[in-house]
Amino acid sequence: MNTILLVDDDEYVINGLLKHIPWTDMGVRIVGTAADGADGLEKYRELRPDFVITDIYMPVMDGFQLTEEIHAIDPGVPIVILSGYDDLANARKAVSKGVHHFLLKPPSIVEIEFVVREVLQLLNESHERDELLASYLQQQDIVQRSMKDAFFRDLLSTSYRMDELPSTRIAFMGLPVMSTVQVLTLSLVRPDASARREERDWQLLRFGTGNIIREMLSESLGDVPHLTAEVLEYSDQEFVVVFLGDPVQGECSQKFILELSDGMLDNILQYMKLSVLAGLGTVRDGYEHLMDSYLESRNAVEIAEMNGWNRVYAYSGSDSSEPEKSVSMDEVRHLHDAIFQKQWQHAIELWSRLRSGMTGGGVPFPVCKGVCSGIVSTLWTSSMASDPQSDSPGFGLEESLLQLNRFGSVRQMLEWMDDTVARTIAQIREDQVGKKSHALVDRVITEYIEKCYHEEISLEKIAANLHVNRNYLSQLFKRVTGEPFVTYFNKYRIRKAIELIGTGKYMVYEISEKVGFQNSTYFSQVFKSITGYSPSEYDR
Repeated sequence: MNTILLVDDDEYVINGLLKHIPWTDMGVRIVGTAADGADGLEKYRELRPDFVITDIYMPVMDGFQLTEEIHAIDPGVPIVILSGYDDLANARKAVSKGVHHFLLKPPSIVEIEFVVREVLQLLNESHERDELLASYLQQQDIVQRSMKDAFFRDLLSTSYRMDELPSTRIAFMGLPVMSTVQVLTLSLVRPDASARREERDWQLLRFGTGNIIREMLSESLGDVPHLTAEVLEYSDQEFVVVFLGDPVQGECSQKFILELSDGMLDNILQYMKLSVLAGLGTVRDGYEHLMDSYLESRNAVEIAEMNGWNRVYAYSGSDSSEPEKSVSMDEVRHLHDAIFQKQWQHAIELWSRLRSGMTGGGVPFPVCKGVCSGIVSTLWTSSMASDPQSDSPGFGLEESLLQLNRFGSVRQMLEWMDDTVARTIAQIREDQVGKKSHALVDRVITEYIEKCYHEEISLEKIAANLHVNRNYLSQLFKRVTGEPFVTYFNKYRIRKAIELIGTGKYMVYEISEKVGFQNSTYFSQVFKSITGYSPSEYDR
């Protein structure tokens, strides 16, 4: 329903308009009234009616001044002048001020209805034009986005000559006719924990990731007029960002694009808790070379798979000419022999050497998988041989081989192999000596916890010093002691702290430092969680 503001200093006129005009029947509502032009302007700003009916001669501000002020805010607002003076000069002035109708007092109900309906028709036509234009622009935007998506997808997989590109289509999509192109590929890492999620949960994570990418591009590229970007959801786990730059200033954007890309990875990891493999192709001149930059970015992603997540790997042409690397079969045979002969330290050294060769890149993924499958089979056989009576050796062969087939990158597979090799060899060693892991845990307690409790030590550092896998040592420690390493370690430190409190010689912060806590507040929190008292309350 349209709204009207009535402005007149004659209360009798206002009341008459309110009581006798069938506003509701005409589809309008009186949203407010005002007694002078200044009041009318304030009411207009507050209520924003669709149009205004106003007298000319009023105190403070007349109708013409009010019309000027309203049109300064919104030039399209219809104004109807209602005046008791039959003055042709006023009518001319009203037209020059942008007034739509000029009614003489006292107007008849029929006259007012005629004028109001005419203004309403004008408003509705204007609204229909606005809605039609908005709909057209919206549809055009949807069509442009759809065309852009199809255009860039085509360029990622098909090579074109410059004269084969549709220049009119490029112009319609609002893209620069001449542009440099550079592709950033972001491949989301979907670990086993995510793979087991409901598909809907994964799609929500993917949707949120897309929003982060687009928001960062929108915010960051707003101040870089010579650089734009298009985002493609290329697959269920892959986003492709196409940077379009000014051919003259494109080289100036390289550092900026790398920093922006690193920022994207940080935000995706922070807010979506997802790791990303990221590869950046080189800058190319023209849309016809987009596929080249994309293939380079994919090559860089493959390097990321073998080296590290959550950082951008920029493509380096030096790698493209290098021959494909291979694994030394002699080293593989030596490793198998060392496992069968139970030369465990030698086996660990051989595995480390073999792993380094596969980690450096260049070794085909299927070759790496085949080598790892053979090592897993040999470890399983040796595990069975070390304890023939056991129905359940260190791991299940079939399950482990299936796990190997699920990995999508060399890096993931080698990390899993590190844990499997270390855990299996440690288990076989324990079975051989019959100590069931107690010796290793006793060593952690006596050589590190009891001797180095006042230093900054972690299970990761201890595992490195003992040449065992950190996850395996953590599980082993909890199984033997019944408590996680951190809990056991903190309890031992607190016992030492209680001994120092008993001497009465030290302040709380001094005791905190002496038992290895650098932050006295955190020390107090741990102390209370274990004893039920704060350090200052304990000896009272």
